[in-house]
Amino acid sequence: MDYQQDYVMRLIKQMMQAVSNIVFKKTDTDKETDSIQTDTTESDREIDLLALADSGQINEAENLLYETLDTTDMSQLRKAFAFYEHINEYQNDFLEEHNYSREEVLDGIKNVSEEFGISGLVDALL
Repeated sequence: MDYQQDYVMRLIKQMMQAVSNIVFKKTDTDKETDSIQTDTTESDREIDLLALADSGQINEAENLLYETLDTTDMSQLRKAFAFYEHINEYQNDFLEEHNYSREEVLDGIKNVSEEFGISGLVDALL
């Protein structure tokens, strides 16, 4: 079981690297340094999506990501990809403990890619 999950984890990581290389002309030496944060309309405070996910609230962080996603801004695609790359680094036990799975990471990437009109590229790489 762990071998299968590790395979899916590597597959996701390689696919994300390839998509980033193509869409953002990103090289392996480029690193995403931007904080993944969003303003909430209710309280004017910033919520760090990664910190929220790191605390085990992965589904809540993903929901906030989608609520604030602007599909007309390609930097938002980078933000979403960085989110899923981060989630993909979690250990399988952590994901299971917080009702999330490696397959949901892949589904999230597919959904975001569809929102930005690059689902064909992602499908071709899988």
